[in-house]
This record gives sequence, C-alpha cells and structure tokens, in this order.
Amino acid sequence: MPLIPFPSIPDLPGVPAIPRSVKFPPVATAALGLLQGMLWRIAQVQTRWGIFDSQGKPLGDPKQFVGIIGRALESAGVYGAGPTLSTGSVDYSKETKVSDFPIERGGFASYNKVESPANPQVVLCLQGSEADRRSFLDAVDTACKSTDLFSVVTPELTYINYSIERYNYARRNSKGATLLIVEITLKEVRQISAQYSQVGEDQIDTPQDVGATPQVSNGKVQGKIPVISTLKSIANKLPGLADRAESYIQGLVF
Repeated sequence: MPLIPFPSIPDLPGVPAIPRSVKFPPVATAALGLLQGMLWRIAQVQTRWGIFDSQGKPLGDPKQFVGIIGRALESAGVYGAGPTLSTGSVDYSKETKVSDFPIERGGFASYNKVESPANPQVVLCLQGSEADRRSFLDAVDTACKSTDLFSVVTPELTYINYSIERYNYARRNSKGATLLIVEITLKEVRQISAQYSQVGEDQIDTPQDVGATPQVSNGKVQGKIPVISTLKSIANKLPGLADRAESYIQGLVF
C-alpha cells in the first residue's frame, strides 16, 4: 500500500512550520495523537448539567473519578466500563397569573400579577451495574422524601432553591438492560425569615435555634397617663351636678 503523501504547506506569514518525516514510526504517531486528544479534552471547560445539592455534588453521583486523572483515563478509553451519570434533558417552565375582580355589567378589572413557582423537569441517565442502579434509585428516593434544596444547573443559568416533588422511571428492553432513565420533577421554594413574639411567661428565652429568640426591649419606655374608668369619671362629675341642681332649685324658689 503506498504511503499517503503529506499535504503541501506553503511558507507564508501566519502558517506554522510543521516538521514531518516519512520515517516517523506509526505507533509513535498514534500515541502522539492520543496524547494530544487527552490534553485537549482535559484543557476544555467542562459544561455542567443536572441537579446538584448545597455542597455542589450531583444527585446520585456514582462515585466516579474526579479531577485531571479521571478525565485523562476517560479520554484514553480506560474508564469506559464504570458507571456513568449523564443528563438527558432539562425542561424549565415559568408561569404568572393576572388577578382580576368582577365589576358591573359582567365586566372585570385586573389589579395584580402573581408569579407562580417554577416546575423544572430533569431527566438523569445512569449506565452501570445492578448495584450502581440500586444506589442511584435510593439516592433519588431519599432526596424526594427529604426537605433538602437543590440547584438545577445549565450552561446558561443556575436555578437555586428547588425541592424534588416526584420522580418516575420506566424500564424497556429497547433502551438497554443496564440503562436507567429517571425523570425528576422539582418545584421552586421561596424561603422567608420567621418572626417570633412574646406570648406568655412560659416562653423559652434561650432556644436551640438562635433565630427563634424572642425580641426583648432593653431601652427606656415613655410613661403613659392611665385611662380613667367609667365609674371614676361619673363619680368625678357628681359634685358638679349637685352644685348645678342646688343653683337651679334656688332660682325656682326666689
């Protein structure tokens, strides 16, 4: 089989000089190409997709290699037999509602706009052994039952503070015996700070949660004039009424 001739590279400004030799061993050429591919993939910025917890760990992580060593083994094809977790799709929907009230003659008037919580849907795919698939389903089920908040990460935006509401999966012979596809539905959670007030003498002044400590006023309080009761006010008016009655009687006699 004749050797494929090298392409002609002109000697012009901006064209790199690439040394080539016909005597260069084919094995060394293949190894050099593999090394170049590994270095190129390692240097690339990895795009993140999927569901991540508060510590930045992906949901249902199969404990794969991480960092530069793991990516190098994956690029070389050594790490292809282990469990792999990938994101199949991310569907995000946002809805707002306009509030209105009825008016005369069957009309209505709009007065407000309310933002509803978002409901993204993420499809996670796991390829691995039976033990890997069982561990992955256990992790998803635990996350669905817990009150932990997760983040839906996409290359463009990251949506934080979402709780897993439901998940479902189906096994079909047409999609591989070792492939597990799980559809996860999340819902946006808006956190607020609780406010506490003093309601009685049996309150706990030093609770375990510092934020639950009731407010205490340590400053000076301006004094107020006590409110006079109804009976006291009538009693105060009796002397005046007696004087008026006496003056009226005297006027009638004289």
